[in-house]
Amino acid sequence: MFDIEANRSILEACFSQFQTQWRIYQRMYFYYMGITDINHNLAWQMDGNYDDIIFNNYADAEGGGYSFINDRSHNKINTNFIKKFIKEEISYSVGNPITYSSKSADKNIVNILKENTWHWDENTDASLAKNMLIYSTAFELYYIDKDAQFCSKIISPRHGIMYNDDFGNPIFFLHIYRKTYDSQMYIDIYDNSQIIHCNEAFAEISPRQSHPFGIVPVGTAQISEESWLDSIYQDMKSLQDAYERNLSDISSEITEFRNAYLCFINCELDENELDKIRKDGIMKFKGNGSTTGSAQWLTKQINDTFIQNTLNTIIDLMYQISGHINHNIKESSNTSSLALRAKLIGLEDKCKLNQKSLHNCVKTRLQCLFTYLNSLKGSQLYDVKDILVTFTANIPQDDLQNANMVNTLGNRLSTQTALSLFSFVSDPEREMQQAQKEQEASTVGSDLLDQARAQSNQSSSQDKNMMNSGDMNGKDKPAV
Repeated sequence: MFDIEANRSILEACFSQFQTQWRIYQRMYFYYMGITDINHNLAWQMDGNYDDIIFNNYADAEGGGYSFINDRSHNKINTNFIKKFIKEEISYSVGNPITYSSKSADKNIVNILKENTWHWDENTDASLAKNMLIYSTAFELYYIDKDAQFCSKIISPRHGIMYNDDFGNPIFFLHIYRKTYDSQMYIDIYDNSQIIHCNEAFAEISPRQSHPFGIVPVGTAQISEESWLDSIYQDMKSLQDAYERNLSDISSEITEFRNAYLCFINCELDENELDKIRKDGIMKFKGNGSTTGSAQWLTKQINDTFIQNTLNTIIDLMYQISGHINHNIKESSNTSSLALRAKLIGLEDKCKLNQKSLHNCVKTRLQCLFTYLNSLKGSQLYDVKDILVTFTANIPQDDLQNANMVNTLGNRLSTQTALSLFSFVSDPEREMQQAQKEQEASTVGSDLLDQARAQSNQSSSQDKNMMNSGDMNGKDKPAV
């Protein structure tokens, strides 16, 4: 049984670490939402229901790090490249559904898995990938709902923290949250057998609950051990700020371009004559000896080439560092799937790492699910090690080349593996079952047709024999 008093120092240290990291993760979430240091003064109060997507006191829209002069234009332009890159990686990594198969070809265990997760949100894996890419770490909490169904909840590092031992084994998980219209902070402690409900001071506020999972029921998807230092936010923040700042600068310059000054040289203009000049559109200058008066507009000279080169350089750096491809640039004449995939090789490698990180979380998900199902059956009926998890990247593939390769390998390649190579097959096992059903139906139909033909041929043969017998009887019959 988990003893709060015996572990109070560890609990308080974890909570202190959570509060320290919360500001970092909050800023990462703001940047994903397009709220940057350039456009807003970001607030860091933890009061209020910070589980909400939109915060009541998140930022001062009139402030920010953008400097401007009074009575001058101060346009602020937001360009959210961080969200663009994250959404692209989500689409490439889990755009195709995760598929499950049995290593021992046990169809029942796969069907049981699907039946017990049919009620899940279709975006569960996408939401897990999104949180992992925003913060570099994401958690998935598993629980049993009131209908005894196995369910999950995605938790970001802004609302939870895991405590592991020296070997990386989870000891307990803290879920920190506030309820709607309730200013009190709640902390739920999950260990390998119980759920403990506490307040901010780790005083228990309700009876403990047991869970059937046997481990800390939280899966972790983490890109790398460097945590938030290895994230799109960390790589892109300075470039994102520089692009927004420079783009805002040039926007303000264009806006202020009309604020030119009219300079009078070697002459003076009476203020009373301004209305007459505006009305007539004529100005008269008087010479002063060898000096002649004149007037001209004083305007800024904007070097558009320099500005465009600067903006293009920043954009190019963002795409290079992130490993993404700018699809807005003019493509080459070769637009085959193989050529497109060659351009995406860097992004594909990155998405494979994302899939491996998600796979670690999915393994914990399956372990909790089968532990729960075995507890209901009272036996070790389902073995989680029998499940094979397959991620299919949502990237252009040359299906014709794959078909030629499958044809060349022939019987040396299993049908399921061959089907998994094609982009239009999202569930190879289901495709095999469907093909098998169609083949069985076709076989039954062929057998029925063969039987009908045989019966028809037999009937025809009998009719012919009867006709021949009648002819012979007619010939033997004596004439009257």
